[in-house]
Amino acid sequence: MKLIAAILLLAATLPTNVQKTVAQLDAKGGKLEHSVWGILAVNFKGDTLAQLNQGRCMVPASNMKLITTAGAYLKLGRGYTFKTQLATDGEIRDTTLFGNLYVIGGGDPLIGNLFTYLPKEDIPFGKWRKVLEDKGIRRIEGDIVGDGSYFSGERRHTDWSTEDERSKDGVVPAGLTWRGKMGDSIPDGPLAAATHFRRWLVANGIVVTGGAGENTVDSLTTLGIAQSASLNHIATIANHQSDNFCAETLLKAIGKANNGSDDYDTATAALHRALSPIGLAGPSAGMRFADGSGLSRKNYVSPEFLVRLLTGMAKTGVYKDYLGSLPRPGRKDGTLQTRLPKAPAAVKNRIYMKSGSMNGVRCFSGYILPSDGDTRKTIAFSIMVNNFVGKQSELAPVLDNLILELANEN
Repeated sequence: MKLIAAILLLAATLPTNVQKTVAQLDAKGGKLEHSVWGILAVNFKGDTLAQLNQGRCMVPASNMKLITTAGAYLKLGRGYTFKTQLATDGEIRDTTLFGNLYVIGGGDPLIGNLFTYLPKEDIPFGKWRKVLEDKGIRRIEGDIVGDGSYFSGERRHTDWSTEDERSKDGVVPAGLTWRGKMGDSIPDGPLAAATHFRRWLVANGIVVTGGAGENTVDSLTTLGIAQSASLNHIATIANHQSDNFCAETLLKAIGKANNGSDDYDTATAALHRALSPIGLAGPSAGMRFADGSGLSRKNYVSPEFLVRLLTGMAKTGVYKDYLGSLPRPGRKDGTLQTRLPKAPAAVKNRIYMKSGSMNGVRCFSGYILPSDGDTRKTIAFSIMVNNFVGKQSELAPVLDNLILELANEN
C-alpha cells in the first residue's frame, strides 16, 4: 500500500510528449475542449507520465468491468466455480428415474447459444448428463424442471435503459439462465434452460416422458453437482468480450459470498469491501458503484481510482490472471480488434486494456508493459471521456494516439 501511495501522491509529473498532447487536447480549440474528461498514467517506478482531472468522477461504461472482475478475483479466487445441482422428488429403480428431474442453478453464466464464444451446449449439458449416468439413469418418467432461485435479487436493473433490457446480454442473471439467441420463443431463465436440456437429453439417448417446467421445491434428493468453468475463464470472457451478463453474475456472486444476498444494493456494497486487500474498500469521492457491467449511468469513478485499482492488483497474487483477462489491440478474440490499426504488432502486444463506450462516453484503462522487460517501467493508465458531442469516429484516433504516445514512454 505504501508503494501505491508513493506512486500516486509523491510522484513528479514528467515533461512527457503525452502530457503536452493532453494540454493541447484540453486547450481552447482542442478536440476535447468541450468534453468532461480526465487522464492519469503512472509507471511502477513512481513517475507520473500524464495527468488531467484525474480525481474527477465520471461514467466509466464498461471500464466498470475492471472493478467487478478485480473484486471477484480478490473475494472469490481464480478457481471459483458456479455449481449446478441435479436433484429429484422421486426415486431410481433399475435405470429409470420415477419422478421429476430438477436442475437447480448456481449462477453459471455460460449456458446458452447467444454468442459464438459461449461453450457449445454439449459442455454444460454433458456435465449434467454425467450426473445421471453416474446414477445409472437412462429414462426419466417425469418432467425436467428448472430452478433459478439461487439468485433472489432483482431481475431487472432500474438504471438500465429500455434498449439495454431488450438485449439478452443485458438480462439480470437468475440462478439458472439460458442465454438464447434473439427471437427465441421461450423466455430466458429456468424454463428455457430446462426446455433446451430436455431436448438435448432426448436427442442424446435419454428418454424423457414428461415436459419442461420451472419451479422451486424443498426436500429434494440430490443426485450430483456439476461445476462451471473457473472464475478466471469467466472473468476473461467478461473483459475480452465485454460480456455484461458475466459481469453481473460475478457481482451477484460477490454479494452471495459476502453475506448471502445478491440484490444490487447489497452486492455493490460487497464489491466495495472486496477491494479492501488493495486499500480501496468503502465508499469515497473516488467511486460509486451501481451495477457490475457498466450499463448504468449512475456508476461514477475517476481515472485516479482506476489507476489505484490497477496498481493495487499488480501487487497481488492474481495479477498475472487479471492482466491476462484484459484484451489487446488488434486481436480477434476481444473487443479491441480495430484499435490502434497503424501501430506495430510489437507495440500492440504490450498493451492490455479495457474499453468502455456508450453514447458520449469513451474510456480506456489498463497496462502497458515495458519494451525492455523492466517491470518497473510498466504503465498503469486510465483515460476517461464523457459528454463528447462529436462522432465516435472522430474521437477514436485521438485516444489511439494518446495510448501510443504512452507506449512510447516505456
